[in-house]
Amino acid sequence: MRTAIATLLATSLLLLAGCKIEAGTTTITNVSIDGKAQNVMRSYVNGGAGDFECIKSISGHCHYLLFVRECGNDKAAAAGTRCGIRTVQAFTLDAGTSRQLANLPPKLKQCVSHDRAPSAPDCLASQG
Repeated sequence: MRTAIATLLATSLLLLAGCKIEAGTTTITNVSIDGKAQNVMRSYVNGGAGDFECIKSISGHCHYLLFVRECGNDKAAAAGTRCGIRTVQAFTLDAGTSRQLANLPPKLKQCVSHDRAPSAPDCLASQG
């Protein structure tokens, strides 16, 4: 209870001081086998910056694919016109390591796998 109140007060003071607290997007991928976490990957993207972490992997690696869908315009996308896929970055991290990236584009999409490098946009189909 004290922690929640302290956090609320600290956030209020930062806002009053003119600090802008922006919410980013955190994605945690946790694959369990027989109820035990075998592959755990985390990413945090806020604005044009991102932090990608391979926490645990049965293979010892996490393969990341960062990409954007490029459509001619919003009308083309709404009409169902196929959009092109542009890879922003593809990289592999060893388990227990992380990587920070800057200058990431808006509407960034990502896929991550422990066994092989994913390919866009097929990787999104497996995410539901």
